[in-house]
Amino acid sequence: MNSDSNVYLACPQTESDWDQYYQLRWELLRKGWQQPVGSERDEHEVNAFHITAKTKDNFLVGVGRIHLINRSCAQIRYMAVKKEHQRQGIGKKLLITLETQACDWKVSSIILNARDSHIGFYLSHQYECVEPADTLYGLIKHTKMRKNIITAI
Repeated sequence: MNSDSNVYLACPQTESDWDQYYQLRWELLRKGWQQPVGSERDEHEVNAFHITAKTKDNFLVGVGRIHLINRSCAQIRYMAVKKEHQRQGIGKKLLITLETQACDWKVSSIILNARDSHIGFYLSHQYECVEPADTLYGLIKHTKMRKNIITAI
C-alpha cells in the first residue's frame, strides 16, 4: 500500500466491527505497555463518535474517537494508525473526520493529549501545545494540545 487512496473510513457497525476496533486500539495503545484488555476503553464510549480506517480488503489499519467534554469543547482520544501504514495520509483522514464531527456538534475547540513522539503531526494540523499532560505508565510522555475551530452557525 503506497497511498491513502487504498484506505476508506467507516464507523463500526457490527459486533465484529466493534471487536476489531477495540482490539486494534488495545494492540496499538496498550499491549506494548503490558496493560490489560479493557484498558483501551473509558466511560465515554457510548456517547462518542468512533471511526476506523480500513484497506479495500477490510483490513483495519487505524482508529480514532471523539467525545464531548461540554457544549463548547470535544476531546480526541485513542487515535492510532498501524506503524506500517503511517505517513500515508491515513492519520490525516481520521483527524479531519473527527474534526468534522466536532464541527457538527458546534463546539469551539478540540483538545487531546498527544504522545510527545506525535506532537509534530498535530502541530502540522494547527493544534497548539497547551501544557504537559500525564505520563502514561511512567514511560510515555504526553502534551495537552488544543485547536480552536470555527463552526457554522
